[in-house]
Amino acid sequence: MYDFDLIIIGSGPAGHTASLLAAKNKLKVAIFEKNPEMLGGVCLNEGCIPLKGMIYYSHFEKGFNQIKTKVLEKVKMLRNGLKLRMENSGIKVINSYAFLKSGNEISADDKVYTAKNIIIASGSAPKRIFNQKNVFTSEKIFEIDHLPEKILIIGGGVVGCEYACFFNELGVNVTIVEILPTVLPGFDGEILNYFLRELKKKKINVLTSSKIVEIKEDNVVTIINENNKIEEKYDLIIETTGRKPNSENFKNVGIEIDKDGFIKVDNNYKTNFDNVYAIGDCINTPMLAYTASKEAEMVIDIILGKKINQINYDEIPKVVFSLPQVGMVGNTKNEEDTKIIKYFFKANGKAFVEGKESGFIKLLVKDNKINGACVLGNDVVELLNELSVIINNKISIQDIKNTIHIHPSYNEIILDALNYG
Repeated sequence: MYDFDLIIIGSGPAGHTASLLAAKNKLKVAIFEKNPEMLGGVCLNEGCIPLKGMIYYSHFEKGFNQIKTKVLEKVKMLRNGLKLRMENSGIKVINSYAFLKSGNEISADDKVYTAKNIIIASGSAPKRIFNQKNVFTSEKIFEIDHLPEKILIIGGGVVGCEYACFFNELGVNVTIVEILPTVLPGFDGEILNYFLRELKKKKINVLTSSKIVEIKEDNVVTIINENNKIEEKYDLIIETTGRKPNSENFKNVGIEIDKDGFIKVDNNYKTNFDNVYAIGDCINTPMLAYTASKEAEMVIDIILGKKINQINYDEIPKVVFSLPQVGMVGNTKNEEDTKIIKYFFKANGKAFVEGKESGFIKLLVKDNKINGACVLGNDVVELLNELSVIINNKISIQDIKNTIHIHPSYNEIILDALNYG
């Protein structure tokens, strides 16, 4: 007889979603989260939610500590709400470091817990290239008590661009250094060129194809940019060079790990251990909170013996909460017989009257359907959600046109693009 039907290691989007769905289906569930202040994972406490909150409030409030206090209060309320939901669902939350012993056993604090199934949802941690005391990772923003005058952001990916826009909005002198030829690699080139022009207008200094060769203890940084040597001193240096899976402890007990550190799973998210599954950032799928949540849905259905439809990872929407936002969904490659339709936000009534007319939508149409879309603009998240529904469900152009959209709204730009673009 097992102590639990299901034990979950990690309480981030993957872990807590799996726990709530399992409990809803009458499974006896325990979830391990070593730090009670991190219930909900990085996304809730240090990443997605608080950073987006900081960016939002920066439009109205220029006092850094006031913004930080307001956002962290909201985060605490969300964390407490999640804890209450778990307790009311009968989920046992254990604040301890969990060690996998076998396919049915977890050890924690000299005690062994058993379960019919185990899910590893251990998440990820920031990568460190510059492992120095004066180089911080992204969560440092919640520790500082005043704004720096001059900041260097190492890495021009999603997190780097979001932080750059936030600090710039509060008047900080920001420089991004990116070793690749462009920021946000993988996004549409035309969108990125427009985005870089917007960053330039904001006086954010972007150094692409650039390499940091030295960071001294006094924060003087040497950068090689197009064979030019630049030496600058910064008040704060933040490294945002990606994330790595939290998998090392599982490797030590025999869980198979790939060359990049991700836990190996099959199409049903099962590891090489019987009854042990892995989902979220610790496996080699897009490191996105909503991807992790969807994988949680899949694995609970598998455990319950239900038939699943495999996730099409190529059609997952991606968005950067920068200023302006950048997003894409579906197949954004310009293939043969693909028609490209563009439409600019300056022709959208709501965007124009709100002073948010920067940017455009780019639709890739083939066989009377939208196969992919790229968007740059303000508040385009809900627009991407609608495009995701359209693309994933292969809705025809005519059916989209037959759907009446609210006016004024940002989303009607999809109709306008199809009708007039």
